[in-house]
Parts: sequence; structure tokens; C-alpha cells
Amino acid sequence: MAWMADSAPPEPIDASTDDALRAARALVGAYRLSAESNDVDVILNGVLDAVAELVSYDAAGVYVLGRSSSQVRHWRWRGEAGPAVGRRDPVEKRGIVASAMTTARPVLVRCREDEPDASRGAFESCLVVPVIGLSHAVMGAIELRSLTPRAFDARAVELVETLGTVVAGTIERARLKEEVRDKRRIDSELLVARQVMTELIPRDIPSLEGFDIAGVNEASFEVGGDYYEFIPLPDGRWGIIIADVVGKGIGAALLVSAIRASLYALVGRELAARAVMRRANRFFYDSVKEGHYVTLFYAVLDVPSRRMIYVNAGHQPPMVLRDNGEVEALSSGGVPLGMFSAPRYFEGITSLDQGDVMALYTDGIVESSDARDEYYGHDRLTTILGGARGESAEEICHRVMEDVRSFSFGNQDDRTLLVLKAI
Repeated sequence: MAWMADSAPPEPIDASTDDALRAARALVGAYRLSAESNDVDVILNGVLDAVAELVSYDAAGVYVLGRSSSQVRHWRWRGEAGPAVGRRDPVEKRGIVASAMTTARPVLVRCREDEPDASRGAFESCLVVPVIGLSHAVMGAIELRSLTPRAFDARAVELVETLGTVVAGTIERARLKEEVRDKRRIDSELLVARQVMTELIPRDIPSLEGFDIAGVNEASFEVGGDYYEFIPLPDGRWGIIIADVVGKGIGAALLVSAIRASLYALVGRELAARAVMRRANRFFYDSVKEGHYVTLFYAVLDVPSRRMIYVNAGHQPPMVLRDNGEVEALSSGGVPLGMFSAPRYFEGITSLDQGDVMALYTDGIVESSDARDEYYGHDRLTTILGGARGESAEEICHRVMEDVRSFSFGNQDDRTLLVLKAI
């Protein structure tokens, strides 16, 4: 700025005022950078630039901890003899940076007195200031090194601590941005998963002579892998499937889609039920990573004779409530699909006579828990089914689901129920 000849000259700026101005410029620059950039390297380099505005150094580093761990997630070094490039965690656990972050207090030492090894060069002065957030949690650290003895004093500590408050805000904003991006990605994946599962669950349940059939599927907040299907077969027979893939989200939905496609291909080849299970298991075992599996119940219902051949691959055993009050659990079969490469499966045989009610369900029903962590259980399900057996299949489904909802403390898992009533 040019001063008029008759104007009084400006007052000289003393050292403390100059420090304040430099600090203000550095803080404003760091704040603007954090608000305008999403690039981690750009932000960290900006932090080191801001430090240079305040304190002279020969080398410096800035470290940012992960939100839920004590390991450094992002870091940047400027100058000679820094941490080895590519190190997953550049902080020596016995060094001064770890000490500052552990104690949440600045560390000001002669470097050679505190070095765990000789890898950091011939620096004389070392200053590490922890970056502390509003919640008093340590979020990282700023490290300064100088070749000059006693290069840093209490004023330097104060200036870097002041900058650290802005850096803490920068880290918090970056974390929030990352959380927003992650949430949007997760929401997008859940939307895709729900769309996939919506397409897989049958819109229309077939009308079979001599049977009243109804089904219901209630998804939890996270999309799971419940699935059921009716597949038409020759000579008045129908394939009935209910399954539950271990897992949540888009992964589970895609696995359901894959197992559904394989079952359609296998069932269409007129294979016996146990052969369908063996081949479906091999497909699943070869196609997914270890630890993933699916529980599945597959039955072939001969509609004219009301006779059913089934295989239960580790699924919740469907219950048949006989007209005389007896209850039969359909448990014959074997292990869930995908657990072993070549397990044996065994067929079971049953029939549905007039007045009998068969309920197929997933563990989201019987393993629903109340506020005391007690399970809904098979006994309660049997009691509700028995009390509603005189109603239509749709009403039976409604009665069971209402009872599960009233019992449960929230919707912890997908819930699927199929009811076949012989009429």
C-alpha cells in the first residue's frame, strides 16, 4: 500500500504482533485448504506449508491416525531422513512421536538423546506436538526437526499447538466427508441388493389343486439372503425351495441369484432331489470363498398324490401339523450347501393329507429375540400355527408374523414364511 506524504507512517510491528499475523495467515490458509480440497496429499502438504509459516525447520512430518485404531492411516514427510517410504505405520513405537500421541503432550528434546535408532539423520532439535480434537482424543501429530541445537522453544510449541487445533478440524471434516461417501456407497449397495432380492422373490404364488398356499417375506434393515421359489415340473409336480444365504447386502443377494440359477438348471434336468443337492453343493463350494454357505430346503411335491420327496440341507426344519394334532419336523438331508466339497445327502418322504398344514420358514422367525435375549423358538411357532390352523394359509401367515413382531425386540434378520394347507 502507498502512503500519502502527509500521512503518519505506520507503527512498527513488534515481534509478538508479527507472530500473531503469521499465525493468522497460516491458520486461514490451512482452514481454506481443508474446506476446498478432498485430496489427502494436498491437505497434508498444506499443513506442512502452514507450519513453515510459523516455525523454521529442516524436516517435518504430519501424521493422521485412523478413527478406530492407534495406527497411522495417512502421513507426509518433508526433508531428509524421514520414515521409509511405503511403511504401513511410520511411527516408531518407542520414539518421540508415539510418546507425544500416547501422552497427549508435546515432546521437545535433543534428537540424539531420544532416537531408538540412528535412521533419522543428524538432527539436533526435535519437537512433536499431538493434534487433539474437541473430544480430547488424539487424532495425529506434527513433528519438526532441525539441524540447529535448541531450535525450538516454548513459543514454537504454542504456535504449533494453535495450528494443531485447525489441523484437528481438518481431520474431522475429512473423516466426515469419508463417512458420507461410505454411507452413500453403502446405501447404493443396499438399494441394488433390495432390487435384486425383490426380483428374486416370487410375485405370484401358484394355485395348486387341493392346496391353499401363502407366503410372506419381511426384510430387515440390512438386506439378507432369504429366498423362496416354486418351480413347475412335468406330470403335475412342483419344486418348492426355501433358502437362507449367510451374509448381508449385495453379496448375499448375488449369491442368492447364483444359487437360484443353478437350481433352475439342475431341477430342469429331472434329477433326483438328493442329486440336485449334491450338484448344487458342488457349484456353491467351487464358486464362493471359504466360510460362505447356504441353508436350503428342497422338496418335490406331487400334487395329484399329495406326496412329497425332500432334502433338507441344514435349513430350519419345516413343520407339518397333522389334522390329528401330531407334528412332523422335516429334517432329513445333510449339511448346508458350500460347507464341504462332497457331502452325502439323504431324501425324506412325507405326505400332506386333507387338513394338514406345512410351514416352511427361515431362522429370522424362530431366532427372533425379545428384550431379554430370549428366542421366539419352535415351540411358540408350533403353538401359533396350531391355533390358526383353521384359518386360510394367508391368515395363518398373518397371525404368525404379527406374533413374531409383537415378541421381538426390533427386526434383527430377514423373516420368511411359507404355508401350504391341504384342503
